[in-house]
Amino acid sequence: MKIQIHKKSTVPIYLQVSTQIAGSIQSGLLLPNEKLPSLRILAEELSISVLTVRKAYKWLETNGYVTVMPGKGVFISKKVKKTSQVDPSNNWQQTLGINIVRSQYLINREQLKYDFSKAVVYPRLLPNKFLADEMQKLLREDASILTTYGPVQGDSELRTEIIKHLYEFQKIRSKAENLIITSGVQQGIDLVAQALLKPGDSIIVESPCYGGALDIFINKGIHIIPVEMDEEGIRSDIIEDMCIKFTPKLIYVNPTFQNPTGISMSNGRRKELIELAQQYQFFILEDDSFSDIYFEKAFQYYPIKYYDQLDHVIYIKGFSKTLAPGVRIAAMLANGPVLEWLLAVKASMDVGSPLLTQKAILPFLRTDRMRSHVEKLRIALQIRRDTSVEILSSVNDQLNFRIPDGGFNLWVTFHKTNVDIFNLLRKANHENISFLPGVACFNNNTDISSFRISYSLVSENDLAKGLEKLRNLIKQI
Repeated sequence: MKIQIHKKSTVPIYLQVSTQIAGSIQSGLLLPNEKLPSLRILAEELSISVLTVRKAYKWLETNGYVTVMPGKGVFISKKVKKTSQVDPSNNWQQTLGINIVRSQYLINREQLKYDFSKAVVYPRLLPNKFLADEMQKLLREDASILTTYGPVQGDSELRTEIIKHLYEFQKIRSKAENLIITSGVQQGIDLVAQALLKPGDSIIVESPCYGGALDIFINKGIHIIPVEMDEEGIRSDIIEDMCIKFTPKLIYVNPTFQNPTGISMSNGRRKELIELAQQYQFFILEDDSFSDIYFEKAFQYYPIKYYDQLDHVIYIKGFSKTLAPGVRIAAMLANGPVLEWLLAVKASMDVGSPLLTQKAILPFLRTDRMRSHVEKLRIALQIRRDTSVEILSSVNDQLNFRIPDGGFNLWVTFHKTNVDIFNLLRKANHENISFLPGVACFNNNTDISSFRISYSLVSENDLAKGLEKLRNLIKQI
């Protein structure tokens, strides 16, 4: 068994050790009842502390991979659910170093009935039939759309309509030539990381942060500086201190109904962020995935891009979450030389996003359909949010959460700091329930016992039933 330690990685060493051992167990490289090295021996082999190895073994025991037998040692459990049948001839792959260092337990491979782990909209709330009809119509009229590469920058008609949409709903003035169509927000974040950052560069992120962005930055070897949030968003006073100390190249923020906390950055804080970017010469990567989904209050936040006068903000607006996750369309707005850098990276990445899906959403943007659809979606998700708040409020002696004004998520924190979230998750899985452990949203060790509930993916009925089951499990803690 070979374990590689990346000491410059922001992933804790004990998690690097435990997840590599877990991977060897799931692949069949380590067999049931096989004994693992002692704490001292493994610590010496890896040049790490015995305490770190103990934490790694404890993680493996908690997640059911090993059994600790006092006085005898640590043994692979007899019943470990394997992810796949692995050809023994491929065991050589396990000995190679990998670039992906995020913990594999963050990947939920099994769709459970009460799935609160994904910030995705319940399919019946989306315009699936309309988009399917539009695609069929496009194919009937011109099937060659399937054999044609789209422009790297994106379909010109779609870019024009999105520019109109951004002005109407986000009050951002720009031109279609400054817009790039990407395959979802995730690709947009990846494009920025590839175009602007190299291993060792410093960036600032919110803490907690959207896990998908952390994945990208961590796996590119970026030095991540987490900055805590308050009720107005990421703390600008701490940012200034970090700028003096580390000279960051970029700040990544999700300012409106932030994922995972639901917090919205105040307009004053947004202006402060622009001022800091001008003073310390860094980019701001603004992820706007949720601002359309507001509840009681009308739209009251301007995007950070709205205040940008000197081209510091790269703005990404996602459309997949509110229209169709399978469509995978987002729009990235950038000004100055960085636009050409991003286009160059995109050209090498995918040669252009699919034309069929870009053309299919055009009628939605050109008519009142988008406005009508989003208004209905807000009502449906507000009902789900209220249901979540009502059910979880009955255990508020154990939990703390703020009620979000919009978005898809509820960030829940236990009053106690020593709650075993993974034990709770394991019990929840037995009840067909899933949620996102809070550790997925931090890039460093945290003693905060937290998790994220996404109330968007299931039906109203399943939401209530699943949360009632989860509430009962929490009461047992």
